[in-house]
Amino acid sequence: MRWIVLALAFEALSFLGHIVLFRAVFVDGNARVGYAASYEITMAGHAATRLFGAAGAGGVALQVWALRRAGISGRTVAARMVAFLVLLYSFYAITVAVVGFGLWTGLLPGGGSPLLTVVPGVAALTIIGGALLSSRLATRLHLRGKPARVAATVSEGVDGAIQIVKARDPRLLGGLAWWIFDIAVLWAAFNAFGASPPIFIITLGYFLGLIGNALPFLGSLGGVDGGMIGALVALGAAAPVAIAAVVVYRLISCWIPTLPGLAAYVQLRRRMSDWETSTSATRSPAAPSHRGGIEAAPEPAVAIS
Repeated sequence: MRWIVLALAFEALSFLGHIVLFRAVFVDGNARVGYAASYEITMAGHAATRLFGAAGAGGVALQVWALRRAGISGRTVAARMVAFLVLLYSFYAITVAVVGFGLWTGLLPGGGSPLLTVVPGVAALTIIGGALLSSRLATRLHLRGKPARVAATVSEGVDGAIQIVKARDPRLLGGLAWWIFDIAVLWAAFNAFGASPPIFIITLGYFLGLIGNALPFLGSLGGVDGGMIGALVALGAAAPVAIAAVVVYRLISCWIPTLPGLAAYVQLRRRMSDWETSTSATRSPAAPSHRGGIEAAPEPAVAIS
């Protein structure tokens, strides 16, 4: 029982890390989105991710919607979302590359076939290189119209992520905490069943299994579970224990946080109503007309810090 309690504590710390990184990237300079709103947006986004899967598209859409309702311009939200994803998943790619090559070469204990170690490592390095190059290529393709706007947003987002790293903002550790403590949940689940494979095997199996998040199922049901179990068994974990540990991990990491996430969504809708009331109260009823209507106030743009 103590391992399950520890796993629940790890998951809470994981979400705290996600919220801290969210604050570092999205809401500096926007007084409306404090830590309470950041919690609500993050948790509601995770509930949407669990319920709709599709590589987190549901959660991203909800977060974009909430930030737009907070008054942040669409261009800024899009660029910051790119920056957030680059920062969050850079930890993923770097870890897969380091652990994959480490297991293959024997520098890390555990072993594993090249298909499960070298191939993911090469893929991770390719993704990292592609993300860094995209910032430069996007501005050199001389695109027009919507493709040009998309390319500019990607470039701005990648550059923003690089600037945050250069600034050495300690809140970047929130992204690392998100992954470390979530992996620790799986580690605690193994220990709850009296097994403890090498931590690097658990780490690589965890990351390989998360590829199943791309499947458009309810909470990626079956995709992540099956992928994670298969990867862990292929890397040497005992099948019965791996199945039990992954089921417990998914319950704690995926489904239990959905409940506070749904509650956070309700709280977020109430907060949005307060934002709208505040905006209406501060809008002058005697504002000068513009082409027969009321001139809209410009959207506040928040630069990536």
